[in-house]
Amino acid sequence: MTALPRLAALGLLFGVAHPVHAQLAPPVRAMLDAAMASGNAADVEMVGELAKRTNPADQIEIDLLLGFYERGLPPLIEVAVIPPPDPVRVMLDAAIASGKDSDVEAVGKLAKAASPEDVAEIDILLADYRAERKRLKDEAAAAERARLAGAKFWQYWKGEGQIGASHSGGNNKSTGFNVGVALARKGIDWSQRMRAQADYQRTSGRTTLERYLVEYEPQVKVSDRAFAFGLGRWERDRMLGYTARWNASGGLGYKVIDSKAMSLNLKAGPAWRQTDFVQTGRDSEISGLAGLDFGWQVSPTLRLTQTASTIVGESNTSTSSLTALNAKLTGGLSARIAYSAEIASHPPAGVENVDTLTRFTLVYGF
Repeated sequence: MTALPRLAALGLLFGVAHPVHAQLAPPVRAMLDAAMASGNAADVEMVGELAKRTNPADQIEIDLLLGFYERGLPPLIEVAVIPPPDPVRVMLDAAIASGKDSDVEAVGKLAKAASPEDVAEIDILLADYRAERKRLKDEAAAAERARLAGAKFWQYWKGEGQIGASHSGGNNKSTGFNVGVALARKGIDWSQRMRAQADYQRTSGRTTLERYLVEYEPQVKVSDRAFAFGLGRWERDRMLGYTARWNASGGLGYKVIDSKAMSLNLKAGPAWRQTDFVQTGRDSEISGLAGLDFGWQVSPTLRLTQTASTIVGESNTSTSSLTALNAKLTGGLSARIAYSAEIASHPPAGVENVDTLTRFTLVYGF
């Protein structure tokens, strides 16, 4: 890959800029210089015409010299050549200017294959680019850490709110709604999540669905993939036979998959559960919890999530699962279809051991 050429002299004295083709051969230049030094205009014109006739490729350079002579200006000492730009270097420069690492690496690899004689120079350019990119990323990471380190508890939360409603008439009149909010905050070593959900429905004047849930989960980083967590949850679902259920748990988790496109976290630990049943009073027990959180960015506008947890107790084992598919509509607005399931091994008398719910909602991220 040759170095970029020097800019050529331009024929500005003619009122336009002329690209220069080549340097004059020394004998031709010597004859012109001698004629101009004599001061005889007729000799200069004659030598100039002969020079252009015998050197047609150099007519622009000769006209430049004659133009300088006619205006009493000193002759040009050197006329440089302007070769066409190196297309390989042009492509590599464009990729570097884009700042896209994948493009730079791909173009650099192709450039070395196309110009093996320039491999050393290309490697230097790539090394300089990588070093600069690393410097910028390190500076951005340091600035982000400083920002989070100085943040207050209420700062830098992100979240989403959702709402859905349904109504049907006829023989079985039904009206229902569901609302929810989810918040998350990621710090240097700590992260926190909060979620609240309410579902309510009346059919033919009778309440057929009344479910509420609030939970809070903090996590602290142990290593690049391991973390410790705590979980507090309150639930109410009269259709499943309880007016209140409290769950408190803590333990360890591990990030099995941790990338921008996909994530999978597993967690487990001891738990305590207290349930206020509609018919049989209060019950509490020590239990164990196992759970997972899964996320998959299927496409830029489509995301699939799955959260599930199982609490194993002496008298009952309960499993909660929520699967959701989000489709981005515009800006922060998305459409969501979600399927939740509540499974109990020993539910109260008259209550099914599996209860499911499908929601269609609009979601707004903030």
